[in-house]
Amino acid sequence: MKIGTLGMARILRIASAFIVIGLVVEIISLAWDHPLSFALFAFVGASLIGLGILIYLASLVLVVSPPDEPRR
Repeated sequence: MKIGTLGMARILRIASAFIVIGLVVEIISLAWDHPLSFALFAFVGASLIGLGILIYLASLVLVVSPPDEPRR
């Protein structure tokens, strides 16, 4: 399934889910007192947020708008 055939609303839900999951991971890593919490914050959380942003930006370019009504 191509990204252009998916609806804009569905792609925005996917992108926002990645961003929210990334923020939750970062919040958990801030509350966790362990040396690996920085790695979780910097690599996993930031990567999920970055992926959500990239999906959003790709959806702006690649989603095909529905065809207009035929002109008479």
